Amino acid sequence: MPHQLVDLYIDCVVLTSFDSEFSFLCNVFRPSGIRMHHAETLEKADFLLTVTESTVLLTDVTFADGRWESALALLRDSHPMVTVLVIADRVDCPFLKDLFPRGACGVLWKPFDFEAARKQIRAVHEASKERRALAREDSFTMEVPVSNH
Repeated sequence: MPHQLVDLYIDCVVLTSFDSEFSFLCNVFRPSGIRMHHAETLEKADFLLTVTESTVLLTDVTFADGRWESALALLRDSHPMVTVLVIADRVDCPFLKDLFPRGACGVLWKPFDFEAARKQIRAVHEASKERRALAREDSFTMEVPVSNH
């Protein structure tokens, strides 16, 4: 089996209105090579996902211009290779019933288990990279001209 390289850095966009939560996440995950980019609005998250080529979006239950439920479909359509994890507290459970059908991959529960969260972020990052590689292979295969000679 070939040896698979592990990325030194993982770029994540964090969609939250809470500056303190964003700063806390940055400080906790920076030593693990997880770089966080802050978006308070869906528009800024869309922009940052594009320019940073992030593979993971962490979205809080609330942010400046909406709620995660309305954001998931838009993000899924605009960034289909990005994995979405919802940051939630146990009291948010009643609101999370449509989490997976709307396009999220999982939940990072507060209070955070940092080692488990780091592993979850790395795992979904690797899965996102794999999906991107498969999509590139599929598009390459479809573009290869077939000769009838």
